[in-house]
Amino acid sequence: MIPFPGQAPIMGEAARLWLSHAQRGKVLAAVNHATYLLTETGELVWLAAAESPRHRRCILWPLPLPRPAVDSTFTIRGRSIILGPGTYLNFRNSQLWSSPVLTVGDVIEIGQIPAKLFAVCDLILARETPVGVGTFIQPALQIAKQPGSSTGFQPDDILTQQSWPVVERITRACMSHDLPAVLIQAEALIGLGEGLTPSGDDFLGGLFFARHLLACAYPHLLCLKLSNLPEWVDAYRSNTNLISFVLLKDNISGHALDPLNHFGVALLTNQPLENASSAASDLIKVGHSTGWSLLAGFLVGMLLACKD
Repeated sequence: MIPFPGQAPIMGEAARLWLSHAQRGKVLAAVNHATYLLTETGELVWLAAAESPRHRRCILWPLPLPRPAVDSTFTIRGRSIILGPGTYLNFRNSQLWSSPVLTVGDVIEIGQIPAKLFAVCDLILARETPVGVGTFIQPALQIAKQPGSSTGFQPDDILTQQSWPVVERITRACMSHDLPAVLIQAEALIGLGEGLTPSGDDFLGGLFFARHLLACAYPHLLCLKLSNLPEWVDAYRSNTNLISFVLLKDNISGHALDPLNHFGVALLTNQPLENASSAASDLIKVGHSTGWSLLAGFLVGMLLACKD
């Protein structure tokens, strides 16, 4: 294979693990900036353009991406992927990527979270205009600041009109630290929206990733355990597509896209506001509205740390 010009593939730790075993699989989907592969053991891995966000399942490919046919087969052999005749992708010299880790000793006091959360959101909303579910950020923050008030928020399209009442109830349940109520409402959002990752799934992914980070950062101050969460989400597997379902489960388990992970770590540690704001700017560039949906869900999830 021709050497890579100045840059080697970057592999998430999970992708490298799963591709280290000889096996076969099929092409699940192929879009402009990514090719999704499903191994015979049921694991999802994707090839993405070099500028794409990093993830434990992702391989950032520095050359033009191959566009194999959906349902075509591939073979893994010797740290290489063979995608049909003539397409041989070699990963022996790839770089390994691992997600940033939240160090408990570096986290801010839990009482400082609301002020930092509001300040970061002010920076983000002063620079950017939210789209889709991202428009829920402002009214959700209004609920956090004045729980007894009505937001008066009027969504402007069918999707947000359908999802805002659910998100409003989830926001108030987070403020009340009522996780069972969050799950009851969340059911209506799974699979809601269009594309490979419907906005309802993205919102919930951000929310449950926030719950995971808070549980790791403040294990003795917050009771955020949901022992039945994996079983709960498995019950709604048929409500959405496989790619979105796998990403939702990853977020629940604490495995998020790199910019969301960086945003969460910057928010909960002593890093300056600009670090969190910069990570948020990277996040909202993901997809047409995926990043905004993840960000909105994460910010609502952070309300689990606020007092009533």
